[in-house]
Amino acid sequence: MRKGITAALAAVLAAASAAALGQAGAGDAARGKALFMKDMCWTCHGTEGQGGPYGPRLAPKPMTLEGLASQVRHPRASMPPYAPTFASDRDLADIHAYLASIPPGPKASDLALLRE
Repeated sequence: MRKGITAALAAVLAAASAAALGQAGAGDAARGKALFMKDMCWTCHGTEGQGGPYGPRLAPKPMTLEGLASQVRHPRASMPPYAPTFASDRDLADIHAYLASIPPGPKASDLALLRE
């Protein structure tokens, strides 16, 4: 019985979170970049979301906004969780917009130095 209630509550919370993220809109990439830097995301994920020794690559082509929000709120690894009081749904939408705005780097075959 308790597992059923817990599962139902989790489903309701997930639906509410998805609805809130939908209301957050497409996001503002410039604000998202400022938040990514201010909130110290860059220390683990790199200034352009390229990843580093402590955090995986987030850009280019980031996961969905819902996936990002789920990972931020309930991380699977050593990342600390961030409550909505610290990073609101709007903040996450803006950070996601920033990550989505980062273009892929050049292909190795396009780099003159590597063709020499």
